[in-house]
Amino acid sequence: MGDLNYYSDLLQCSYTEAIETVRQKHGLVKDNYFLEKSYYRFLNGEIKNITPGKYKRTKEGLYCHHIDENKALNLGNKTFIKKYSYPYSMQVKERLVYVDAVEHLILHALITFETKGEFGFPGYVTMLEPSFQDWYIQGNIPNPSWRKACYDRAFLNSDDAKSLLSSIRTNLLIGYHPTLEELQQVSFR
Repeated sequence: MGDLNYYSDLLQCSYTEAIETVRQKHGLVKDNYFLEKSYYRFLNGEIKNITPGKYKRTKEGLYCHHIDENKALNLGNKTFIKKYSYPYSMQVKERLVYVDAVEHLILHALITFETKGEFGFPGYVTMLEPSFQDWYIQGNIPNPSWRKACYDRAFLNSDDAKSLLSSIRTNLLIGYHPTLEELQQVSFR
């Protein structure tokens, strides 16, 4: 279950401080995001998909967040990896943290704020905030079971969710309003 006071305090942190806070709370990531040999074979065009590492904790309600998403977009997406040839160093376990659903939302808002919208916002606006609103404000319980575990772990009642979202928008996202054209340039397929 989520804690509004904890989330409100996290909003007051810098991105670096927030990363350290969630790392202390959830522990170190167990494995790299992708297997190294597979990653390079993918970049070299030898294979079509990258083999993931054994890092997942979604059954416990935790996502895995790439710390370097304040420097690059969509680090877990093979289309972006291929297009930008991201270095493997961004995929290693030391550059990952576990987060609950609300912490993930907050980290992307902090990235957006600190990078003045250069990074963080596409994931925030297309995936994280819509899920947050759907789950905690509209009360739609997600499926499958791993998503429900993520929902339960960070659960906020509707009033607390609205309050937190208002604080994020007012304190971190005000002043960064991307145009439709900017949003269309970022594909998540």
